[in-house]
Amino acid sequence: MKSIEIRKIVIYEYILVLVNYLSISIEQNQSWQIQESIIQLIGAVYEYISPNEDQVLPRIFLLLPKLNFSNNVIINSTLTVLGMLYLINKKICYFDFIQGKYSSWLGNHQDILQNCVHLCINALSNPELIQSASIALKELIKENRKYMSKYLNDIFPIMKNVLENVHVQPNDRIRCLSIIGYILSVHPTKIVIDHLNIILVPEVNKLLDYLSRTDNNQVK
Repeated sequence: MKSIEIRKIVIYEYILVLVNYLSISIEQNQSWQIQESIIQLIGAVYEYISPNEDQVLPRIFLLLPKLNFSNNVIINSTLTVLGMLYLINKKICYFDFIQGKYSSWLGNHQDILQNCVHLCINALSNPELIQSASIALKELIKENRKYMSKYLNDIFPIMKNVLENVHVQPNDRIRCLSIIGYILSVHPTKIVIDHLNIILVPEVNKLLDYLSRTDNNQVK
């Protein structure tokens, strides 16, 4: 057996041990620091999780909503790992991912998907978590659009608030616009236009006002 294959087997067994420890920490209601440390360790080796296995990923998805979210640190770590778990499939089988195993798995486990979505939505109201929350939510929506359409009224107001915050970083703003685009892509044209008007009309008016003031200053 090649050394690379042996290393993958060893790391996979290591991940199984971590998932078991995470499960125990939840059952015993251990501190958020312990759970966050385990999440960080899982995130450090996530790339060795095969998208074809059927033990680790489902267990992680089931455990994530049960974590002790009493601190921004563990919320941020969990959101980061949640985004990583989607990148596993995207990295290995990008063109098949929209119909991939775990997007379908989440679609068939609406309670888990809902918990993941609400974790992202709640985190987006915290400026310190916007980056990790928007990355995770973008991956959730991008690969589960047909299941995520019902969350439009939950997600859209949050995205609008984020975009109206002048302190939000440009990359985060672009990501939030992508989230809006993905979730609107499965809706009828009228709903798409109505929601785009809410987002775009104020921005267009700001631009027109700026151009008008610029022209007036030049005339003076």
